[in-house]
Amino acid sequence: MAMLAVVLAAALASACGQGGTPESGTDGVFTYAVGDEPETFNPGLQDGHTDPVTELVFRGLTGHDANNKVVPALAESWEVSEDGKTYTFKLREGVTWHDGKPFTSDDVRFTIESVRDAGADSPLSRNFTMVKEIATPDARTVRLELDEPFAPMLGALAMGMLPKHVLAGKELTDAEFARHPIGTGPFKLDTYKHGQYAELSGFGGYYEGAPGLKKIVIKYVPDDSARLIQLNGGEVDGAHVRPKQAEQVQDHRLEVYPTADYRAIGFNMKKPVFADKRVRKAMNYAIDRKAIVDSVVMGYGAPAKGPLDTSEYAAADGFTFDAARVASLMEDAGYAKNGDGLWAKDGKTVAFELTTFAEDSLRVAMLNVAATQLKKQGFDVKPNPRSADWVRKHWGDLDAAVVGWGTPFDPDSSVYGVFHTDEAIAGGGSNLGTYSNEEADKALDKGRSTLDAAERKTAYTDFQSALQDDPPFAWIAYLKTINAVPENLTGPQQRTLGHHGYGFFWNAQTWRYE
Repeated sequence: MAMLAVVLAAALASACGQGGTPESGTDGVFTYAVGDEPETFNPGLQDGHTDPVTELVFRGLTGHDANNKVVPALAESWEVSEDGKTYTFKLREGVTWHDGKPFTSDDVRFTIESVRDAGADSPLSRNFTMVKEIATPDARTVRLELDEPFAPMLGALAMGMLPKHVLAGKELTDAEFARHPIGTGPFKLDTYKHGQYAELSGFGGYYEGAPGLKKIVIKYVPDDSARLIQLNGGEVDGAHVRPKQAEQVQDHRLEVYPTADYRAIGFNMKKPVFADKRVRKAMNYAIDRKAIVDSVVMGYGAPAKGPLDTSEYAAADGFTFDAARVASLMEDAGYAKNGDGLWAKDGKTVAFELTTFAEDSLRVAMLNVAATQLKKQGFDVKPNPRSADWVRKHWGDLDAAVVGWGTPFDPDSSVYGVFHTDEAIAGGGSNLGTYSNEEADKALDKGRSTLDAAERKTAYTDFQSALQDDPPFAWIAYLKTINAVPENLTGPQQRTLGHHGYGFFWNAQTWRYE
């Protein structure tokens, strides 16, 4: 017997802004300053952290509602077989791409096959390797046949669909499409200037109706202080602001949302200094997370225990500051304090460089405080923030870095790519530290392959226990995200957001000025 899932349509979107004028709110234009500029707007090449432009331009078969539950988007309904191996989708009628071409089942098949077969070029290929056959009996019907059950499939299909008529015969990595995409979302991209802005206009043919705003412009302003100056000076209508800036925002409303976005020190497991898990556990006990939340995050966050703290699957015990445990673990690992007060063994200290994106003031502040705390407990840490471009080019060679991750959706999207052995960065995956733990792998595999809710809960509990015993990160904090918007802008609706606070514009098609 098939289980029929029919839900109301999803409302997904996301946006930001370019340089605007004080009167832009009166003509339906919303300008927004953000610090992060993506390398591509192609959703098939992103890793679950969909940036605002991509979210506005594209739609998936499914979406997520205000509670981050899966709901229909381009697919109006679906059926899932009891064994979890067959998914049958009925597509919405009358959906078109931004260029007027009809959206059909051929586009769905093209998207899934392209991403699945892209391998290392697409981090999301891991979500479709089990799809063995895709049938399209008519323009509005898609049937997926899987080799094995894949519990996160419906959530994975929130990935934006790609236009076959534009990309057929081209590589998924096509540079032109990456910067000038065509989608089915509520806004279409009109102009993009790298390092400057992306200008989008409302799409009148959007299946839920024309959006309330005429135009959304995203202005890329990496420097936090510059964003605040432009916000208060009227150059932009809204902006993402850091905790220390919240009290400095003038004449705007603050939208403060929880996120699944955490910060942690990620260890490069290829470096001998991190080989002993007792050393990594000791460093976790050396960090005073509450002090960092209070002094750096200014209370806009909470101490982190593990990678799923905001999920219904949260089960990590976490680490608390404990100098005695630090000493006990280090001595058990054969270390002793030298004349400089540093832990040493065979004449070698626990020496490593700790870096992060120099442009990200919050990460840099966390880095500096965490480094000071680690030094005080005897670890030979050299803090050295570097440019984002440099860090991204050297991920696999770094000693350690203040990293961020987290999605508010299916737990698989937050942990499989980051911690599974098969997802090591050398193979094109998102496991930046080349972490490998057999027990963690078993739990991650079980979590994505079982359809039983209780078994999934057990699997992710086991996974978090494995990370507690053999930590790949020194966890620091979960963040709240702060966005300043005009007082007369209506529509923003709170939900738990993702990495970088992405998802703030999830229902931007409903926004308008009073």
